[in-house]
Amino acid sequence: MAYYCLYNKKEDEFMEELELVFPTKAYKTQIEEYVQEFMKNHENEIAGDANLCKIKDFDKWLEKIEADLSEEKVEKGEVPSTIYLTIRKSDNKIVGNIQIKHYLNENLLQYGGHIRNSIRPSERKKGYATEQIRLGLEKCKELGIGTVFIDSYKDNIASIKSIINNGGILKNEVKMPNGKVNQRYWITLKKRYANRHKLDKPNSDLIYLVKGFEEKLFNVDVCYYNFKNANIKISIPNGKVIIDNNYRLLEFYDYSSKVKLSAFYDKNSEIIEWYFDIAKKIGKENGVPYEDDLYLDVVIRPDGKIVLLDEKELKEALKRFEITKEEYEMAYEEANKLMLLLKGNKEKLKSFTDKYLNYFEN
Repeated sequence: MAYYCLYNKKEDEFMEELELVFPTKAYKTQIEEYVQEFMKNHENEIAGDANLCKIKDFDKWLEKIEADLSEEKVEKGEVPSTIYLTIRKSDNKIVGNIQIKHYLNENLLQYGGHIRNSIRPSERKKGYATEQIRLGLEKCKELGIGTVFIDSYKDNIASIKSIINNGGILKNEVKMPNGKVNQRYWITLKKRYANRHKLDKPNSDLIYLVKGFEEKLFNVDVCYYNFKNANIKISIPNGKVIIDNNYRLLEFYDYSSKVKLSAFYDKNSEIIEWYFDIAKKIGKENGVPYEDDLYLDVVIRPDGKIVLLDEKELKEALKRFEITKEEYEMAYEEANKLMLLLKGNKEKLKSFTDKYLNYFEN
């Protein structure tokens, strides 16, 4: 279990550490008190409680949430899910709960999404909702979810704020049968920032440089990494090492494109491979380039062989409703155009990336 310390800018003080735990019998008394607090506050439903308020039998509820974990045991028409209690470490008190659907079906795509969550009435307005969702998103990553759908009624200002604080982008609004307006947000977990290697290894001997270049056909930010002392070697499925001591990496961020190019070089400045990520978007936040990955990748080996990767992941993302049919088709369209462009042009590509490598090293 991971623990996190929150910092509340408004209150200018550190808040308590939180953790997510799966419910067990040890929490029975606490959970019963937790439910009673909602009832006393005239809230007869708890979002993300995995039907605890309906079942009302704690032992049966424990059996249900265990079954919910399994594709084979989950109730017909439902998808697997995991519920967590959000525990404050200092006093082991339940401050909230969060339920994560492992993937979407058509019903959840319309209403409900991947995440439902609540904060107990006495613990609200302390920043816990934002942190609870952040912790939930970490669990989503562990489940392999690339894009998280989360919704909330528009008049629930605190809930909307916690979603936006976690990178939620409003997709649309839908008027519900009860007359309320439901806002639908998407949070990408596939966004990769150019400075990620530096953040992952803050004390390592990593040289990280970014410079913008204006070319005739495009403007591009190029990121240069020199792994002077790589704490961990990274290899690709064929066994070839792509990051090691004194290996170099160039990344090209063209903000008018849907493709990010990475060029991997060994310690002798010999190309290992060129890797093209198909992206939903190439962008920049706070001066740092990023790509919002769209699964499909194109690789060109030093011998000129071109390989299309991660088709299975793309298809699975479409099946789980994490990407749209339009995004699925766009990924293939970009990949096919790219492979056609690269065919027979390995030497031109090498000259192109070598030029920037020489710039940064001379």
